[in-house]
This record gives sequence, C-alpha cells and structure tokens, in this order.
Amino acid sequence: MLDERLGILRVTMKPLLNTTLLALLLAIGFSGGISGQDESALNGTLSIDRLSWLTGNWKGPRDGGVLEEIWLPPRAGTITALVRSSEESDTRFVEIVHIREINDSLELNLQLFNNSLEPENISAHNFELTEIGSSFVAFKGISDGAHGSLSYERPEENLFFIRIETNDGEQIEIRLTLVE
Repeated sequence: MLDERLGILRVTMKPLLNTTLLALLLAIGFSGGISGQDESALNGTLSIDRLSWLTGNWKGPRDGGVLEEIWLPPRAGTITALVRSSEESDTRFVEIVHIREINDSLELNLQLFNNSLEPENISAHNFELTEIGSSFVAFKGISDGAHGSLSYERPEENLFFIRIETNDGEQIEIRLTLVE
C-alpha cells in the first residue's frame, strides 16, 4: 500500500515539476531579452557571431556628403567593415573597422586612410568593449587619438545608428539605412 501511495505521489508530482521547470526556463529566457541588453555578457567569453546583425550595406547623409558602410559577415573570430565618406566628386576618407575576439571579449580596431590610401595614423585606433546587447554594441577608446566612445545600434531591420563621443566631448549621431 505504501508503494501505491508513492507511485501516486510520483505521478502527481511529475506534471507539477514539469510546469515549474517550464516556467523557470521561460523566466530565464525572457529576463534581459526584453530590453535587448545582456548584462552578464561582459563576464564570459563572447563570440563575434553576436555581432552578425551588423552585416549589410548601409548608407546615409553625413556633412553634406554620403557615408557608406559595408559590414561583412562574422568569420574566423572577426567581423570587418569598409567605410567610405565622400562628396559628389571627392572621397574624404576610407576606413577599415575590424572587431575581433580577444581575451574573452571583443576589441575594435579602426584605421583611417586618406583618398590616396595613406594611413592617417601610424597605428590603428583601439577600443575595448563596454556593452553588448541583441542589436547594440559599445566600445571605449583606449589608444592615443581614439574617440572617447563608439557604438553601433540596429533598432530596426533597415535602420542603423553610429554614435561617437569625440575626445572633446562632442556627441555625433549618424543615421544610416540599409541599401537594397
């Protein structure tokens, strides 16, 4: 008779346990995902694949001209962009942005080139990761001459923002749209 009671107890507890586990998994899945920010992401190993949302061909107005960015898909621990700033008859600069997995985090390096493809600086500017979300990433400049901060955000499928805080504290926001 005791075995029968235990058997009944097991049968009635199993659905309750399954429901509790399902509720717990749903709570974990939705926490942090609502705001799009991953608070714990900086504490563990990050994969460059988290930035696949950058991929695409982006274009928008900038200083009376056009800014274009083409982000290649993540591959081999890196994601890379080619940037061109131009006016109607002149290319102002070309820039390579390179983000890579390093020391269980992500590091951004960028190098500016003039219209003759001569580097503006001997060394690339270096930035360290400060924040990452499902469609947002922010970096802090750590090398001489680097901007104070640089971030990218894709709040909608066809909309892309670049936000820069210069060394002088100037806030710059650049709005780009997806080129079809």
